[in-house]
Amino acid sequence: MAIIFRSFVLLFFLTFFNYCFSQDVIELTDANFENLTQMSTGNTSGSWFIKFYAPWCTHCKAISKVWAQLALEFKGQVNIAKIDATTNAKTRKRFKIEGFPTLLYFKNGKLYEYKNNDRSLEAFKNFITETYKSTKAAEPPKPLTLTDIIKDMINEALTNIDRIYKYAFPSLILISSISFGCGFITCFLLNKLFGRKSVQDGSKKKK
Repeated sequence: MAIIFRSFVLLFFLTFFNYCFSQDVIELTDANFENLTQMSTGNTSGSWFIKFYAPWCTHCKAISKVWAQLALEFKGQVNIAKIDATTNAKTRKRFKIEGFPTLLYFKNGKLYEYKNNDRSLEAFKNFITETYKSTKAAEPPKPLTLTDIIKDMINEALTNIDRIYKYAFPSLILISSISFGCGFITCFLLNKLFGRKSVQDGSKKKK
């Protein structure tokens, strides 16, 4: 009984500490991204290290604990944040996010992408403090305008039409051809079978 109680207490404290650590990671969305980060205004709310993730991504899940530890260690120095790129399409399209996780570091008006396969706590800490300097800096993209959104919708529609034409349409023709062929063969066999039977029945009647 005592062992069960100790295990329960240990599990409770581990869960509590993990919860506290995770609260240090800032949750970004389409609605609050620009207001909190101020990336396009030239103002600064500090440096930001942002994880663009997908809930189903195993690599994203694998670094969740490390990301929380990083947020705890750099609390008050660097904003460690995350954003679900699958439910925040505007921000995902703004930064052209195609793979998960994508890790972007925003400092002094410049953007640096973390591309190192080493996703340990030490590697992240070194990137924030030093190794980002050897990474090519880029200008943060501006928020999408109404024109950008309309263009994106048109491009997405054209892409979907192209996919339908390339993949769905040929598949439909193939399925239709197979169905027609099966129907034709079935009708042919039934006609042969029942046609022969009808001839035989007719011959019997004549006799």
